[in-house]
Amino acid sequence: MAIEINHLEHVYNTDTPFEHKALHGIDLSIPEGKVTAIIGQTGSGKSTLVQHLNGLLIPSAGSLDICGFHIQPLLKIKDVKQLRKEVGLVFQFPEYQLFEETIEKDIAFGPKNFGETEENANELVRKILPMVGLDESYLQRSPFELSGGQKRRVAIAGILVLNPKVLVLDEPTAGLDPQGAKEMMSLFMELNQVQKKTILLVSHDMEHVMRYCDHVVVLDHGKVLQESDVKTFFEHPEWMMEVGINPPAIVRLKVMLKEKGFVIPDEILNEEELIQCIKGQVMIHE
Repeated sequence: MAIEINHLEHVYNTDTPFEHKALHGIDLSIPEGKVTAIIGQTGSGKSTLVQHLNGLLIPSAGSLDICGFHIQPLLKIKDVKQLRKEVGLVFQFPEYQLFEETIEKDIAFGPKNFGETEENANELVRKILPMVGLDESYLQRSPFELSGGQKRRVAIAGILVLNPKVLVLDEPTAGLDPQGAKEMMSLFMELNQVQKKTILLVSHDMEHVMRYCDHVVVLDHGKVLQESDVKTFFEHPEWMMEVGINPPAIVRLKVMLKEKGFVIPDEILNEEELIQCIKGQVMIHE
């Protein structure tokens, strides 16, 4: 079942001098079982939007339907506890999710909060650690002694251990080296393709968006500026440039080649096809 967002609005600090409207009438239908990218400049409303998906924020107006839950203004927090098992949110800054004295306790907190015994919760922790590239030698370490990349892996493990149907990832590869980022994205794609989890990816990395996502939503000043399948989106570099987003390298190269007089079909989005296209035109000119 798709995630349906209808006329969603959110206002921070209502009825104070600091009142700020962060979302303006968002209407979206996010496809089930797909990987959807949420992109936009800092301050465009990305994090505000995704924090509504598991009830961390409640709408000021409008509504959301997700995993059988209907979220609307004035909904009580107790009514969304179960939703947070179905929709896992990994914050941009992992420190926001880490609070226990050991990694084992931190990851086990979620399962225990939903009724698992300590023994079962700790068994789940041991099963999930290898998925995020950690081993049992980390279990008794403090999460606050870890590197930024390791903290991120622990935060992701704390969400995956609940086996959510929907995974919301806010800049999930920030702080990881290129190999670590590739491993983490491969994990998310396996969760999507094998376990059929719906994934929402908030990212500034357009290479990741082009390579891994199916669907793209562009936010700008709290409104939906563009929405399309990923192939159509990257056929229109002007959509990214309009909101100051740097296109992937191959898209930038296509723009440069077109300016030099090459005829490059819009649908070419991989290196092999681009090389063949250029090669053919160079040979004709020779």
